[in-house]
Amino acid sequence: MCHSFHYIKRLLETLFVHRFSHGTMPLRNIFKNCTYYWGFAAWMAYYINHPLYTPPTYGVQQVKLALAVFVICQLGNFSIHMALRDLRPAGSKTRKIPYPTKNPFTWLFLLVSCPNYTYEVGSWIGFAILTQCVPVALFSLVGFTQMTIWAKGKHRSYLKEFRDYPPLRMPIIPFLL
Repeated sequence: MCHSFHYIKRLLETLFVHRFSHGTMPLRNIFKNCTYYWGFAAWMAYYINHPLYTPPTYGVQQVKLALAVFVICQLGNFSIHMALRDLRPAGSKTRKIPYPTKNPFTWLFLLVSCPNYTYEVGSWIGFAILTQCVPVALFSLVGFTQMTIWAKGKHRSYLKEFRDYPPLRMPIIPFLL
């Protein structure tokens, strides 16, 4: 259910929240994305839905904690996407420095340039703990690697574009990376 919820949320955000600066995606990305998402989805589903699937070692407590991490990070991710949307007027390519709002989930902007990726990685770590499944952990690791590349690029572009960009921010992990 968490996996499906994430992608339903993502589709709804694409339709109603995001304001893309580029109108299209390069064709090669479609093949890369489909291979990544469909391949990992099939691999994860095989193990998670297998009749011999072993429930998490620490039982209900592990499931509850991991589910809480997943839900909190999904809410954080959505909050960041809303804050980013509000920075760019409809139909504009204007870029501004993102700052925290009154929403506590956006306070992560004080420490990182791309908190949407921080929350996304947190969601998948929660899902990996929830399922206690190696393919999910590998999916999370590959996703983290890609999001780190994107976050570093975005961070560099913020530093280049805005002379007054907050100096303490890191790309994706507070105080570290």
